[in-house]
Amino acid sequence: MQHHDAPPQAQILDVIGGYWLSRAVYLAARLKLADAVGDGGASLDAVAAATGTQPDALCRLMRALTAHGFFAEAPEGRFTQTPLSQVLRSSRLGGMRAIVEAELGHDHYDSWAQVESCLREGGTAFERVYGMPVWRYYAEHPETNALFGESMTELTAIANFGVLGSYQFAPFGHAVDVGGGHGAFLCAVLDYQPAAKAVLFDLPSVIADAANAGFVARHQGRLEPVGGDFFDAVPAGGDLYLLKFVLHDWDDERSSKILGNIRRAIDPGGRLIVVEIVLPPMNEPHIGPLIDLNMMVMTGGIERTEAEYRALLAQSKFRIDRVVPTRSPFSVIEATPV
Repeated sequence: MQHHDAPPQAQILDVIGGYWLSRAVYLAARLKLADAVGDGGASLDAVAAATGTQPDALCRLMRALTAHGFFAEAPEGRFTQTPLSQVLRSSRLGGMRAIVEAELGHDHYDSWAQVESCLREGGTAFERVYGMPVWRYYAEHPETNALFGESMTELTAIANFGVLGSYQFAPFGHAVDVGGGHGAFLCAVLDYQPAAKAVLFDLPSVIADAANAGFVARHQGRLEPVGGDFFDAVPAGGDLYLLKFVLHDWDDERSSKILGNIRRAIDPGGRLIVVEIVLPPMNEPHIGPLIDLNMMVMTGGIERTEAEYRALLAQSKFRIDRVVPTRSPFSVIEATPV
């Protein structure tokens, strides 16, 4: 990739090439090329046979990938792993294969083709392409929903490393993870609080999938999975409520509905922990504004600044006590009911 001191024309070409590269990396994830290369490396013919691809075309894809650090070609013609290709292997700690496939293909790819419509007509591109909101679509398409769930588990692992390495949870007795997915984050928090109990709360279909993800079993007897809809109500009586990657999926009106339900359920002396990207000032390089565009395209949600989060939580009678940056793109927003 070009350096920022390169001529502007070269930098623009670099942006165009980034689009082509992202599609090449999508194919690597979709075809599970890193799985086919394995630990000891593999020949082009072996990778082609394992992935059901044509060797000549696959050679061109592998050439593009190796040119950008995904895989390396040994002198005898075998392909081997690099740090970048290693994170595209399935079921690896710190892996990102599912995130890459979900974000660079399928419904995301189709929706981003209509991003201009968001600027001219409002609403989400996803609904114009698929005729329904994204969450309804996922509920009606189990295979797509499973890939999304797998990608969120991978993203949670990245967030866990940053959050738990930068933020220390004060002691609590009963946590409620609202929209907690498969439970990876909640279980990581419980690892540090051996006397605490918790509720994992999400849609019934998500809770059913959580049983297969393996996290809940780690804290059997201390962790109760509960299905429901956080727009209707959330389990009451917790002294710690967790909201990770939830509020950015929704506009202010819907986010206020979620926060209002938590405000009614939380113990008077409880705490609310929100894990989200907090947008930096304009002109500061950050992944957040690009994720904000993805929210516009896919969900109708929004990434917010610290001031916007303070205003949003204040509407539901929460006060932000502090915002803690972490060793990741995400921050921990700590709030208390007022």
